[in-house]
Amino acid sequence: MISRFILFLWILIHSTSLFATEISGLISDNEGMPLPFASVYLKGTTIGTTSNENGNYVLNLDPGNYELIYQYVGFKQLTKSVVVGNSNMVLDVMLAPEEISLTQIVVSADAEDPAYRVIREAIKKRKFYKDQVEGFTCDVYIKGNQKILDAPEKILGQEIGDFGGSLDSNRQGIVYLSESVSKLHYRRPNDYKEVMISSKVSGDDNGFSFNQARVMNFSFYDSKVDIGRPNVSPIANNAMMMYKYRMEGTFYDDVGRLVNKIEVIPKRELDPVFRGYIYIIEDLWNIHSTELYLTKDATKIPVLDTLYIKQVHVPAGDSAWLPISQTITFNAAVLKFKFEGYFTGIFKNYILNPAFEKGFFGNEVFTVKEESNEKDLQYWDTIRPIPLTKEENIDYTKKDSLQIVWKSKTYLDSVDHKNNKFKPLSLIAGYSFSRSYKKKYLEFAPLLGTIRFNAVQGYNVSLDVSYRKEYDDIGAKWFEVNPSLQFGFSDKKVRGNIIGTYNFDRTKFTRLSVRGGWEAKQFHEGAIGPMVNGLYAMIAKKHYMKLYDKIYGEVNFRQEITNGIYFKGSIEYADRRPLLNTTNYSFNKKKEMVDYPANDPLDPTNYSPSFVQNQALKFQMSWRFRIKQEYIKYPDRKFIIGSKWPDLTIHYTAGLPILGSDVNYHQLRLSVYERIEMGLFGSSRIAGEVGMFLSKKAIEFMDYKHFNGNQTILADGNKYLRTFQLLPYYQYSTNKPYVEGHYMHHFNGFIWNKIPLLKKLGFTTVAGAHVQYAKGEKPYVEWSFGIDNIGWKLFRFIRVDFVNGYRPGIGWDAGFVVGFKLPGN
Repeated sequence: MISRFILFLWILIHSTSLFATEISGLISDNEGMPLPFASVYLKGTTIGTTSNENGNYVLNLDPGNYELIYQYVGFKQLTKSVVVGNSNMVLDVMLAPEEISLTQIVVSADAEDPAYRVIREAIKKRKFYKDQVEGFTCDVYIKGNQKILDAPEKILGQEIGDFGGSLDSNRQGIVYLSESVSKLHYRRPNDYKEVMISSKVSGDDNGFSFNQARVMNFSFYDSKVDIGRPNVSPIANNAMMMYKYRMEGTFYDDVGRLVNKIEVIPKRELDPVFRGYIYIIEDLWNIHSTELYLTKDATKIPVLDTLYIKQVHVPAGDSAWLPISQTITFNAAVLKFKFEGYFTGIFKNYILNPAFEKGFFGNEVFTVKEESNEKDLQYWDTIRPIPLTKEENIDYTKKDSLQIVWKSKTYLDSVDHKNNKFKPLSLIAGYSFSRSYKKKYLEFAPLLGTIRFNAVQGYNVSLDVSYRKEYDDIGAKWFEVNPSLQFGFSDKKVRGNIIGTYNFDRTKFTRLSVRGGWEAKQFHEGAIGPMVNGLYAMIAKKHYMKLYDKIYGEVNFRQEITNGIYFKGSIEYADRRPLLNTTNYSFNKKKEMVDYPANDPLDPTNYSPSFVQNQALKFQMSWRFRIKQEYIKYPDRKFIIGSKWPDLTIHYTAGLPILGSDVNYHQLRLSVYERIEMGLFGSSRIAGEVGMFLSKKAIEFMDYKHFNGNQTILADGNKYLRTFQLLPYYQYSTNKPYVEGHYMHHFNGFIWNKIPLLKKLGFTTVAGAHVQYAKGEKPYVEWSFGIDNIGWKLFRFIRVDFVNGYRPGIGWDAGFVVGFKLPGN
C-alpha cells in the first residue's frame, strides 16, 4: 500500500514521427462549454489522446484517411472521418449529451432495479476479463499537475512565503507540474516492468518525474483498489453486500453496442467503497467506462476530500478491452492549505500477449533512464498528446527562469540572511544558521526540550549541536557532525559525546559513522523514554531508568550488499562503571521521606553498586535478507517498495577478551518480520525472535538479552508491536536460550465502522498477542485489545489499549496503556 499519499500517482507515454501532421481543436458540449479530459482515438486502435482541463486536444497522425472517435462519459460518442495531409489542421467538435433511454425499463415499487441483473452478469465475467490478457506492452504518457488554491501567510507565527515565487497575490499557484513518457510491460498476475524514457519537471531541468504508470493502472476487475486502504470494486464478488445500484438508463455506442449506465451507491457511508457511475456493455458484460469517486471516509486519508477516477476502455484485440485514458483528479486540505490536482494518462500502442524473454521481469519494477531529463522543448512539443493549458505554459516559462534564481548565490544568501537572524528566544527555542549556496547547515537544538530528570543525575540539560555539509543537490552524499554536552545538576558531572557520519549514496545506502564520549546509558538502551521516566519520578517517585556510566569509542558501517541483502556492522570499546542515585527530589511531598528505588536493575533495595567496573570490546554484525525485494531505480537514488516474503535478519554479537576487555561471549539471534494484508478485514504484523549465547564465559548484565517491557500507563508509540506492555523492564532479562513472538492486527474500521453513532468518530480497533519464553522458565503471555486512530481530522495519534498478561508465579494482571503513535505503529 502506498502510504505516503497514493494521490501522487503516475501515467503514460507515446511517441510519434517527427514528420506527423498535427490535428488539434476544442472538445465542448453543445453549449460551447469545454469538456476536460475527453478521449480521442483512432477507430479500431488504442492510439489516441485526451483533452486537457480546458478541453483542448492534439493528435499527431501520418498522412492518410482516418475515423476519429470523440468520447466523454455522459455524452454521445462522435465519429469524424478525416483526411490528413501534410498541413496541420484544426478540428473543433461538439458532443451532445447522451440520450439515456428508459422507455423499456418499468420498475414497480416492489421490483428489483434492472441494474442488479447487469451487475450480477458483470460479476460473473469479472474474473474472465481480469485474466483475459496474459500480458501486454504499451506506451504511456502522464501529466501531473498540483495546485495550491489557498495558502496561509503564517503557520504558528512562521511566515510561509510564496514558495519561491510559485504563488500569486491570491496565494494560488502550481506547485507540481510534470510530464513523463514510459514503456509499460505487464504479465499476469502481478509482474510489472516500467522504463521511463523521458521526464520533464517544471522548475527543475535536472529533476526526474515521480510519475508511474504502474501505480496509476487501476483495474476495477480486481476485487479491491488500494487507495489509502482496500476499496471494494463495484463488480467484486462481494459487491452486493457493499453497494446498492440504480439503472440510470442505456444508450448505444458507435457500433451499436448497448451500454448500461449504472449508478453505484454505498450501502453504508463509511465503508471502503466507490460512488458514481459504471458503464457496462450488454451481453459482453465488460466495463465500457467509469466515472467513480472516493471520499475521505472511504479512503481514511485525512487530508483528502474527494478523489475521482475516470476511465475509458476500448477494444485492444479480438475481445480484450483495455483503458486508453485514465484521469485521477482530487482536492484536499491540510493546515489551512487547500489543494487540487490531477494525473492524466494516455495508454496506446498495446501489444497483447508478447513473448517476454526468460528473466525479463525482475525486482526492479520501475527504472528511470539517466538521459530521460535531457529532452529539449522540440521533443516535448512533438510528442506531447495533451496540450498544455495557458497556466501550465506560464508555469514552465516562469519556473525555467526562477530555477536559475533559486540556485543563485545572491538569492540563497538573501534567504539565509533573513532566516539566520538570532532572536532572544533562540537559545531556549533553538537556532539554525545556514549557508545554503555552499550547502552548509548549523543547528542548535532547543535547550528547553533537553531538560530531563532522573534519580542518578537529578535535573540534567544538554546542549545538542548539528553541523551538516551536503555534496550534491539531492542530499545523497553528505557529512554530519553531532556534538553534545550534558550536565547533571545533582551528580555534578559533565558528560558528552560526538558523532561523525558520512553518507556515501542513496543507491547502496552506504554509511560510515564514528562516535565516542562519556554517557549515562540504560542497561537496556531505550527501555524507557527520559520524559516518561522523569514524569513518573516527579509524580510517583518511581525510578525505572537504570543507568551506568559508559566511556566509549565506536565505529559503525552499513551497506546494501546486493538487492535485498543488507549488512550492518560495528566495533566498540567501552569502559563501563556503576552509578548510584544522587537525589531524592520529587514533586510528591507525601513521599518526601521515601527513597527512590535503587539504581540496581534487578534489586530495587540494593543501594550499592550493582556490578564491578569493567571494559568491553564488542563486535556486532547483522545481515537482513529480504527475498525478491522490489524497488524503484532512479539514476541517483533507489526506493524500496518491499517484498511478499518475510524479512529475515541474523544478528551476531561477540564480546572479545583482548586488549584488556573483561567480557568473553558469543550471541546469535534470528529475527523475522512479516506484514499480511487481509483486505477489508485489515492487516496483520508478525515479529519473532529466537536467540542464544553460544558461549558466555564472561558476560555482564548489560550484555544480556533484554525484552521490551513497560511498567507505566504510557506506551511507546513507536514500539507497539515488539513491546510487552505489562512486563517489568528487567525481571525477565536472560543469558539463556529464548524465544519471543508478537502478533498485532489492525482492523482498519472493519469492526468500528459497524457500531452505530460511534462509527462517525473515525476510530479503529486493534488486537495483539505476545509471548516470551526462556529455557528453564515458564512463558510469559500477554494479549491486548485497543482503540486506535483517536483524535480529530489530521491529528489522530492517540491509542488506548486494555492489556491482560500472565506472569508465572503471580498470575493474571490487567491494565490500560495510552500511547502517542506515528502512522504505521
